[in-house]
Amino acid sequence: MVIAYIIRCWIYLIFVIPSLLCSIFNLYHFIVDRTLRKALYNHIIILILSLCLLYNITDIIWLIHFYRTISPVSYTYIFCILWTYIDFAPFVSITLLVAWASIERHILIFHQNLVSTRTKRLFAHYLPMIIFTLYPLIYYMVMFFIIPCSIPLNYAKTRCGLTNCAYPSAAITMYDGIAHNILPVFSIVVFSIALIGRVWYNKYRMGQRFQWKKYRKMTIQLLSISSVYFFLLFPPMILNTAYAAGVSYSVAADFYSGAMYISYLITLLIPFVCTAALPELRAKFPKIPGFYRRKSTAVVPVTFTLNRLAASRTAVVTHAAH
Repeated sequence: MVIAYIIRCWIYLIFVIPSLLCSIFNLYHFIVDRTLRKALYNHIIILILSLCLLYNITDIIWLIHFYRTISPVSYTYIFCILWTYIDFAPFVSITLLVAWASIERHILIFHQNLVSTRTKRLFAHYLPMIIFTLYPLIYYMVMFFIIPCSIPLNYAKTRCGLTNCAYPSAAITMYDGIAHNILPVFSIVVFSIALIGRVWYNKYRMGQRFQWKKYRKMTIQLLSISSVYFFLLFPPMILNTAYAAGVSYSVAADFYSGAMYISYLITLLIPFVCTAALPELRAKFPKIPGFYRRKSTAVVPVTFTLNRLAASRTAVVTHAAH
């Protein structure tokens, strides 16, 4: 599945501007709306959206420029290594946060006693989010900025050909692939499927006692984001697992390359998925100018007709009286 550079450019370009606007829209309402901001299940979504926004206005924009011109934005080592760092670190942070969200939903729905006090929330809610956000940022800072990399710059390749600076040895390559890609993606899939099973089982076993409406938002929110990972990143991660197990990299190489390119759409699609999954955010859209005009034009003719009928009846009564 070989995708031409110009097609890659246009695919990203079609999504990036609406995605950026949607990210800003979502973050604004998550932060301004006190109810949305205080809900525990929204905290990790705010973090994910913030990292997606950072990733899209840097890495995705730079990739669009590269696919259009076949050259980087800047011909300097600092830019190239920064581009490579941003390509890795925020994306892995987002993936780890989604993986943790798929686990945390089980806690918030079925084990609320683990977040019932401030101390418990610190260890079971806030601390994991901080760790999974900062760990990739620190890890790849060491890989790209502290450990020397002797790979020469190649401006005809994305990220100036410095991607392999993240893999100075076979052991680190194996660790990076398993810890940052395979395990998180498999965790997202497994715990999301398990969540569906546990929710339906409890609805069947407890009936009306299981307050589904109370947990519906956080469940749909997670499953919507997880579905993006399942369709866009899970397939290449299966191949990645096979490669790590010893399968030749020549097997399905074109498919793997194309699938990894498509996986970049994840950060572009997450803002739309968040909006679609939460009724509170969807409800904000009718407040956009233009919706009211449509509503008013639908009401005016009815009012006008009723007024004319009333006037006509008055005129008939008056005429009969005379």
